[in-house]
Amino acid sequence: MAPSPTPPAAATPQDAEPPEVQSPDADTPPPAPHTDADADAAPLPDAEAPKPDSPAAPQPHLPEGILEDIFLRLPTAGDVARASAACSAFRAITSGQPFRRRFRALHRAPLLGFLREDFYPARAPHPSAPAARALAGAADFAFSFLPGDADCWSPRDARDGRVLFSAVPASHGRGSFADATSTTFVDLVVADPLSRRCARVPPVPDGLASPVLRCGMLDFEPFLAPATAEDLRDEDAPFRVIGKVLCEDRVAVFAFSSRTGEWRSHGSSDLSNDFALDALYERRHYVQGCFCWLLEWMEKLLMLDAGTMEFSILDLPPGNDERRFAILEAGQGRIGLLNIGRNTLDLYYKAWPSKRGGAQAWQHETKDHPLPDYHWRIIGSDEEYLLLRGISLDWPWFGSASSESPDIEYFALELKALRLERMYVSKHKMLHAHLYRGYPPQISAPTL
Repeated sequence: MAPSPTPPAAATPQDAEPPEVQSPDADTPPPAPHTDADADAAPLPDAEAPKPDSPAAPQPHLPEGILEDIFLRLPTAGDVARASAACSAFRAITSGQPFRRRFRALHRAPLLGFLREDFYPARAPHPSAPAARALAGAADFAFSFLPGDADCWSPRDARDGRVLFSAVPASHGRGSFADATSTTFVDLVVADPLSRRCARVPPVPDGLASPVLRCGMLDFEPFLAPATAEDLRDEDAPFRVIGKVLCEDRVAVFAFSSRTGEWRSHGSSDLSNDFALDALYERRHYVQGCFCWLLEWMEKLLMLDAGTMEFSILDLPPGNDERRFAILEAGQGRIGLLNIGRNTLDLYYKAWPSKRGGAQAWQHETKDHPLPDYHWRIIGSDEEYLLLRGISLDWPWFGSASSESPDIEYFALELKALRLERMYVSKHKMLHAHLYRGYPPQISAPTL
């Protein structure tokens, strides 16, 4: 077979037309071969030559306020505290009162513990344990700065970093008065344990108090109103105190504003005598802008709109024996009642009365709950959490020869996701306590 024809050779660089360059002289010797020694001795190209010392280039300048806006977008107060520790410039921004006011208006304060006769900070593994420990070390929860003209000051409410106290006889002791009643208007003080400041609330004027006292006053219950976004941005940190007055046949409400320094009466609503007596010892809840009291003997729900200061009454679902409800927002414009049973959660819900007149029947759902097999009691609540006291059913309640009391565990139950967070373990059995929210000391602002 004949060999295949050889293809023509490709053009080489030598075959191509060279560019026009200046030829060296014929007598110029060719360049010497390149060696490593020559490379060491040869001068560096200009790009690699060492440069004389020169002043550092100026750092890019961020527009004024941009760092503050970035820090405001951090998800938690702990993130801001860590950022503030990075450098003095960051710390100067986050420690300024304007920033702290804006942060408080945008971010709900984390749950740091609960308060009764003492402060019980959240402990590990609770996510707020580091901030709670820092707060407990920096604040005065002995409240040694309260006025000295009362036998004893007892906490009545805690909200937005403030604690409301009422003056009581020393025989009551701090904390025990939270479950008791007062048949007259009592002296009140609002305190900030972190800044160690307090503000005395003036007494209800006689002209406002006299008509109520003539109706057979059974109880005066003072509590703090939630701060609005405007309140949180205000440099003067205003606050409001509400006083619910229960009489033999009616319930009345008064409100004090630190903006005006005055009390106002917002009228009263008629009640039956049995209704009033049932309302004496009920725990207060707050949900969807309303304060609520469960009157389980009467199968009624007493509600106070914090905006209009008007009372209304809602029927509870029937069959309330052996049930202790918590009130919560059930989503989609509904009010919910939650009961923690042995192995189930019972949820009752209906349209919020102001939405559709409140005529709808209660709907009921039962679901297995993820809680340990404990004996549970609800001892406190706010808009987002229940404060639960739990005692393990494994502890020998009866017939035990041991004199040792059981460990009593205190949990926060986040209502939206039904997430359980253990906060504290103690031998002390509390019947009632106030959840305490606040910020790490690095970014806290005085509330008074």
